[in-house]
Amino acid sequence: MVAVASDRLGKIALKGGDVMIADKESEVREAWRAVANAKLAEYRRQAWRLAGLMRQGAIEKVDAVDGLWEIATAHALVRALGEDRIQAILAEAFTDARFHAMHSEVA
Repeated sequence: MVAVASDRLGKIALKGGDVMIADKESEVREAWRAVANAKLAEYRRQAWRLAGLMRQGAIEKVDAVDGLWEIATAHALVRALGEDRIQAILAEAFTDARFHAMHSEVA
């Protein structure tokens, strides 16, 4: 890990020279995007986990879908991605189609 002084934010020392990687706004925007993508990936994993439990009879579909919708709303996924995208993720997880979850949509 490289420590970067506050006056050099956006630059990083690499073997004898400074290389610009981005400005402050770009770095913050990239951090924002990374967190949003992590949220989306985890949301999708949880949708598939609950869908599996539903298929095993451990949870009712309506309870799982309602809970996942509440989670998406609380974590601003509905606002950020739109209702259609969240509904598509839920439909994909809770359908009986035989394809792997992570290959059917690119986050």
